[in-house]
Amino acid sequence: MKIHSVSALPLLAIAAEAKRLWTTTPADPNNVMFEAYTIGNGAQGGLPLGIPGNDKLLIMHDSLWRGGPFANPNYNGGNPKQSIADRLRGVQTDVFKHGTGDESPLYGNMDDYGSYEMLGNLTVAIAGAEKYTNYKRSLDLNTALHTVNFTANGQDFSTTQFCSFPDKVCVYHIRSDKNLPEVTVGLIDEYRTAPASTNNCTQDGIRLSGRTAANPGMGEIGMKLDGHAQILKSNGVTYTCKDGKMVTTADKRRSLTIVVATGTEYDAKKGNAASGYSFRGDLPYPAVLSTVKKLDRKCYSSILSQHVRDHQSLFDKFSLELPDHNNSADVPTDKLMDSYTTEKGDNFVEGLIVDYGKYMYIASSRPGSLPPNLQGNWVASVNPAWSSDYHIDVNVQMNNWHAEQMGLGDIMSPLFDFITDTFVPRGTESAKLIYGSRGWVAFTSLNIFGHTGQGNDATWSDLYHDPAWLMATVWDRYDYGRDANWYATVGYPLMKGVAQFWLDTLLRDEYYHQLIWVANPCNSPEQGPTTFGCAQFQQVIWELFDHIIKDWDASGDTDTAFLKAVKDKFAALDHGVTVGRWGQIQEWKLDIDVQNNTHRHLSHLNGWYPGYIISGYYGKNETIVKAVETSLYSRGNGTEDSNTGWEKSWRAACWARLGVVDEAYKIFKYAIDVNFGPNALSIYTASTTPPYKQSLPFQIDANFGQSAAALAMLATDLPQASGDKGAPIVTVGPSIPKAWAGGSVRGLRLRGGGQLDFSWTEDGLVEKVTITGRTAPIKIVNKKGTVIAQV
Repeated sequence: MKIHSVSALPLLAIAAEAKRLWTTTPADPNNVMFEAYTIGNGAQGGLPLGIPGNDKLLIMHDSLWRGGPFANPNYNGGNPKQSIADRLRGVQTDVFKHGTGDESPLYGNMDDYGSYEMLGNLTVAIAGAEKYTNYKRSLDLNTALHTVNFTANGQDFSTTQFCSFPDKVCVYHIRSDKNLPEVTVGLIDEYRTAPASTNNCTQDGIRLSGRTAANPGMGEIGMKLDGHAQILKSNGVTYTCKDGKMVTTADKRRSLTIVVATGTEYDAKKGNAASGYSFRGDLPYPAVLSTVKKLDRKCYSSILSQHVRDHQSLFDKFSLELPDHNNSADVPTDKLMDSYTTEKGDNFVEGLIVDYGKYMYIASSRPGSLPPNLQGNWVASVNPAWSSDYHIDVNVQMNNWHAEQMGLGDIMSPLFDFITDTFVPRGTESAKLIYGSRGWVAFTSLNIFGHTGQGNDATWSDLYHDPAWLMATVWDRYDYGRDANWYATVGYPLMKGVAQFWLDTLLRDEYYHQLIWVANPCNSPEQGPTTFGCAQFQQVIWELFDHIIKDWDASGDTDTAFLKAVKDKFAALDHGVTVGRWGQIQEWKLDIDVQNNTHRHLSHLNGWYPGYIISGYYGKNETIVKAVETSLYSRGNGTEDSNTGWEKSWRAACWARLGVVDEAYKIFKYAIDVNFGPNALSIYTASTTPPYKQSLPFQIDANFGQSAAALAMLATDLPQASGDKGAPIVTVGPSIPKAWAGGSVRGLRLRGGGQLDFSWTEDGLVEKVTITGRTAPIKIVNKKGTVIAQV
């Protein structure tokens, strides 16, 4: 037993009723992140509560942030005011002399960093519906429809909520089997008081308008926010509006549709020197009003059908089907999650978690939006944990580990646009001011205002290899999609900038007096000491250089001097793969790893998963593979340090790639058991010893990470190193648990193009596959090494 702190009737057929979350109670307004389900269209996010009679839909807009130039016009992204590159050599000399050192002379600041904020609430009051029976609330993952059904005063009601990407609005639809009573609609901001937002009646509905808070004495420079709620007129609805509320009268109408558009004045294209790093675009209300006006005479069924078709065009690209032996689909999700245990597991719950990760990616990453942040796009306050920002020392990367194999690569553009528009301009200044180098750099924590300066604690901020790690996600987009034009114009320029930085920054190893290139200074993510040649630094730099060399011909670059410099550094680069004194993969160049250090990060195993320098380049070296296993056992199951979900997901994926089925599946289940709440969102725990009391915050990385871990159980599809000219080999079913017997996969995407469909035996052995859409040579083998298909 876990301890927790604190529809309309669809017009389209539901393809698979089982792929849904449901419960028999409304979400508690005081416990939203444990109980509400998520809806979204990329830019907008919603958390419907489903309260009959007095309902709320919490609404977010992805670019609504306080801070940065909207708090202080002199905001500089945390960069020093002038070059401090002269301090760098002193730090490096000290590290090489003693093996470890003090990186504090390079510290920056987090002034005016800011935070993501929720926008407001749509309120819907149905007269006389406060007392109800026959209640059911559900989220259908196949259709992205949130529905609530209940009976009040002998009348059946059904409400449906969704956020439509085609129409760029969130929708609240009410339907009943009898004439609707009076309905009162509001759009309010209960969260900002200084300055307070306003809501007013307009000719076309309700306008919510406000600003985020600025620093004292700065005037009204906070970010402008706007929302507009409108009742569709397509079925002749009439209403009055007073004091910021629309009130319909009871009549013969049996349905009602409300649409909400939102916006801010944030403009990522203004985040450069030419625009004074203002990030300030046009006032949002004209575009917000135009969005809802386009729907003036559009009928609900048209909005609904477009939304469902759009969602299914993405959701249906990949499917994992697992048998529901326990008929768990018929049990409320909150009860399933509460009774789920590592020992027993439950195929239905496990498949649901995988599908929910796919669903939430579609709901939070769409062209024109920002990429999913630490909480995706779903917060219930204006002060979320860690500002609900972008941590690039694992979290942003994990948010995307599942996307390509699930066929979602085409909606990853928000991440690449975000890097291009917000990381690179300020990051170019950071590289020059802190390191005196070309290219661009960034550190662990980033806001949406180009905060690329270093923080003030080496353990979490001296992680300037993070952009090189992030470039693996950029290169994956090309490796799966093979769009040479995209690579030449978007992906490769980002990678070249990071590579240029490292060409200028790497040093010969002066501690061991070796003629190999190492990073100095460095920290392994979120722990000390400050030293040189940290394993993850070296591994991700090696992979970045390898990608550039391998696909040089697709880059369109004619800078052969750059290519030669990369090849020269690559040839003498420390790989960050060393077996230490107790048989482990060393986390640092110095053999100082402490056995049974159960730190949450698996930084030194990055080259095993999600990377490939260990699993691919060294994959046949039995000593190194054994050292990976030793390191994983030493690191523990993800409990003793922070007891987070994402650290367990990463461990499960590593064990899956090792082919240790029982460990992979056990930790996969353990993450669900300990770190997933009643509404299937990944939640922290307040303790590292039983009973594991779940507590805020919600953090989306494990929701995505569990999907990735399941994919690691289903297939191992590694990048080919630059010197490998043979046909790639993909292993299907490296770690499929016996409990998943009778399951199947459809649409698993392959590097280089194409996809796989397959099922497996009771022992998790894949005996045949179907390959579609593949023209390049490839070999498909099962876990026994038997070739079962090839092109």
